[in-house]
Formats: sequence, structure tokens, C-alpha cells
Amino acid sequence: MKVAIDARALMGAPTGIGTYTRSIARALAARQGIAVGLFAPRALPEPPPGGVSAHAGPDLPGLVWTQAAFPRRASAWGADVLLAALTIAPVLTRLPVVSVVHDLTPVTHPGWHAARTLAGFRPFWGRTVARAARFVCVSQTTAEELARLYPGAARRIRVAPNGVDREFTPGTDERAREATRERFAAGRPFVLYLGTLEPRKNVPALVEACERLWRENPDRPDLVLAGGIGWKAGPILARIERSDFRQRIHLAGYAPRPTALDLYRAAEAFVYPSFAEGFGLPLAEAMACGAPCVASTAEALREVGGEAALYAPASDPAALARAIATALEDPATRARLRSSGPPRAALFTWEGAASATAAALEEALA
Repeated sequence: MKVAIDARALMGAPTGIGTYTRSIARALAARQGIAVGLFAPRALPEPPPGGVSAHAGPDLPGLVWTQAAFPRRASAWGADVLLAALTIAPVLTRLPVVSVVHDLTPVTHPGWHAARTLAGFRPFWGRTVARAARFVCVSQTTAEELARLYPGAARRIRVAPNGVDREFTPGTDERAREATRERFAAGRPFVLYLGTLEPRKNVPALVEACERLWRENPDRPDLVLAGGIGWKAGPILARIERSDFRQRIHLAGYAPRPTALDLYRAAEAFVYPSFAEGFGLPLAEAMACGAPCVASTAEALREVGGEAALYAPASDPAALARAIATALEDPATRARLRSSGPPRAALFTWEGAASATAAALEEALA
């Protein structure tokens, strides 16, 4: 079986969908009888994983490339099936298509997204729902929401949870932790958030929660916000700038994978307060590194974190502050979170994701 994957998410600095695209391509290619090709309008900035071929061009705008060039190039390569890693499927192609659904917030909460994102999603989503032979959802939460919103798609939905790369493990090098604190938090202990700065991530609530903690006890850790500046980030940055504790809030910028690993290992706690997620890969990665984790009560985050994290409603900064304080200062809870995180994260593997995805691709072919 030859699988052509839409690899546009790998053309820039990869975020969650970029990590997904590269990891699922590598894991599928490792399975016997599957050849994988990554297709993008331009050359990828990094070589493809071992066993995966890369196909670039023609250099067209994303919408045009997805709907016209991608299926034509894939057919010329001899693809049997297309994997739409960015959800939207080509409409005019004879090849069967499997759509990867990360989340449905462009449908349920369009205000969280950039106009460009909506322009590339909403006009083609209805036709993707009608066209896709199968849907691969990255969590049970996303699968249930897709079935609820589009009952006619229910029989085509399969679940393939994201995985956590094996490099995400607890660190034991205290000098490395100190170096990370010096680099990102002026040498101070810190609480970590890692993700794009955009409305859905609910960063202002985390800032308010930390302000509450610092007013109670100024010796508590600083806050490091790691991640690229996303869409509609102006109000988020303005909220950070007007904080009375601005000097304790550190903007680390985009964190490549080695940097993210250093940050997870050095953090006193990891906090992920999103309003909604499709999976919540940073939460799983932080758990794998043994960081005590706090998340919002978003269903997908509960699905990922299980009993290995603490939770607070996204709309309640006071409750979020209490949960962070517990993760930082209650010895028994802290020890439980540190010990339970890695085995919980180990439940999520790219090999497992590839197995479920391969089954969906085979069903699409049939």
C-alpha cells in the first residue's frame, strides 16, 4: 500500500500537527507493506524520516495545491490512498481519502482562529465530510464530537490517539536543569506552559493564576511561556505586558524539540489551561518527562492525563492557582504526579497510532 500524506504542516516550524505528520509518516513506513510519501508545495526544511520519500511542488497557494496539485502528484507517484493530515481532503480525486481530525474548533469556535485558517477550512469541510472514506480522530473526545455534529459520518470514524516520542523521559542532570533555568528564567525555578500563544490556549488565565500565587507568596516559581506567537495574540501579549509581575513572566519563544525536552525536565510544574484540545500533546510529553502536570478540565486533556494530572476549569483562574499550588507544594501529590506521569504517557505510542491508522487506510482502500 502506497500512502501519500499532505505534509504542508512540515514546511514551517512544526507545531502539534507538524509533529503528528512527521511521526505518523515514520511509524507507518516502519510497518511491513506500506510505502509513505510526504507531499508539499515546496521542499521540506528537514529531510524526511528514514524510509519515507519527499515530493515537492508545484509551488502554489495552499488551497490550490491541496485541491489540485496534491492528488495529481500523488496519483503520478502511484499512491493507493491519501492521508489528509491537515483534515481537509481534496474533493476531485479518484483516490480514497482518510481525513485526520485533530479537533473541530474551526466549526465550534471559529472566533479562536485566524481568518486565513477559516478560509482554508470552512468552504471545504462539508465536502470532506461527504467525501472521506474514513476519519482518523486523535482522541475519543474528538471522535465523539465528530459523530455528534455529523451523525452520517459516525460509521466512518476511527480513533488513533497521538503518541509520545521515546526521547521524552525524566532528566537526572541537575546541571542541565540549572542551565535551562539560567537560559529561560533568569536562574529562578519556573512553572512552564508550552504551546502557541493564541486564544484557545487560555494563557491569560494562567497569567492571572500565577499573579494570585505570587501575591500570596513571592517566593513561588516564575512563569515561562514557551511557544510561537500565534494568531490573535495581541490581547494576550498586552495582558502579559500590563501584569504587575511582568519581570517574572518569561517569553521563551518557539521551542524546538531539544529545547522543549530541556524545559519539561527543568520545570517545577507544567500547566496546560486550554479551553479545548483535540489531544493535548504537550501534556503527554510533560508527563513523560516526569513534570507535575496541571490541566484544564477539557475532555481531551482528561482523556490524556487520567489520574496523572490535576485539573481545574479553564474559566476559573482561582481554581487553577490552587491546583498549581498543590502540584508545587504538597509533597505527597507532587511525588504521585512525578511517578505516575511517565507510565501514563507510555500508553500513547506512535506505533499504536500507526496500527490504527493503517487499519483505517486499508478499510478506505476496500
